[in-house]
Amino acid sequence: AARLGGATVHNPVWREGGMFSSVRAGLEAVVGRGGQPAGFGRVDGGAGAGALLLPVDAALVRPLTVRLLLERAAVHPDRVLLPVFGGQWGHPPLLPLSVFSIVLADSGEGGLRGALHRLGPQALEEVGVPDRFILRDMDTPEDYRAACADWSTREVPTPQEARALLGGRAVPPGGIAHAEGVAAVAVRLADALNAAHDMAVQGDISGGQPGPRAWLDRDLDSELTESAALLHDIAKGQPRHEAAGGALLRELGFSGVADIVSAHRDTTLADGQPLTEREVVYFADKLVRCHTVVDVESRFGEKLAQWRHDPDAASAIEGRMRRALALRARIEREAGRPLADILHPLSVGQPAWEPDAGEAGLCAGPGTHTGAGSCTAAGQAVSCTASASESSQTHPSPGTAPDSAPGPVRQAAEDESLP
Repeated sequence: AARLGGATVHNPVWREGGMFSSVRAGLEAVVGRGGQPAGFGRVDGGAGAGALLLPVDAALVRPLTVRLLLERAAVHPDRVLLPVFGGQWGHPPLLPLSVFSIVLADSGEGGLRGALHRLGPQALEEVGVPDRFILRDMDTPEDYRAACADWSTREVPTPQEARALLGGRAVPPGGIAHAEGVAAVAVRLADALNAAHDMAVQGDISGGQPGPRAWLDRDLDSELTESAALLHDIAKGQPRHEAAGGALLRELGFSGVADIVSAHRDTTLADGQPLTEREVVYFADKLVRCHTVVDVESRFGEKLAQWRHDPDAASAIEGRMRRALALRARIEREAGRPLADILHPLSVGQPAWEPDAGEAGLCAGPGTHTGAGSCTAAGQAVSCTASASESSQTHPSPGTAPDSAPGPVRQAAEDESLP
């Protein structure tokens, strides 16, 4: 702590007073410094005084969690902010200076959690965070070993964390439906490729010859695939949303999925290169319109029909379609099955994902439009309408740079989400 410039406070009654006595010692030290603990100060241009309380054994809490709490504190400076993941409170709660005296005078029964409950619901605000580690601590050697193993996974969100991240960014219902549909298809593709790979490897171990489908250099990570698929459109509506999404995820500390998201709009795989999660997520995105399964030819055929009067745009679309078809053939070869069998029971024209009862209405019925990213259906044809922000990228406002060298119209032609 001294090396990092942090002030330390000793709690002489830790043995008889327990953890709550250490909370008291820390808060009293903050009060003694005028309510400004080191590093808190001003938050996003607004005055903020208080303290984040983080037990030393909750060591994997993401920096993003602290950032989200500080951002919310700028808006609600008098609330106790409680990070929440999976419906549970975790660490670190953020206490404003206004409640210090109340907490310091508390009996300590039930520890800090009990003291916060006694403040009453009007003083508390929950802040959803995409961070499973707010619920994790280390009380035993086994806990410590598990935390060490988890350290290397911190840059890859779990699917539950990915969903929490989408929820925190207020992704519209149609965007959630598409993300879930792409994730469902991507996981099926990864599982089929892994099964074929494992069978081929097993045949080699048992003395047989590995089949021509044993091209994966490792099993694909289904959880990584699902998380990246869920987040692939996290920056939808921004210029070059795939690159913007990758940059955003790196900034948030989720670099483990950033490269996959950055490549989901278009990708090329040489014959000698093994398939990875990147190609699986890319191809799954091409098989889902809103949350409904489509085939590659019809997906790109719609764009070709729309841009048939622009030879350059049509040529770009044809190139993307050729790459998608080549990847489909590669996946079918390696899985040893046609795509229809891999996706079964999913089929063209049917939903890849069905919302839970509480999510009914994510995609509107025939002939309706419910807003940004919503879905419209007509018989078996399903399409996602574009939001105003997405459409605006077709013709950037004055002073904004086009998305790519060919110009804004070409970008629109290459982005299958735009009408």
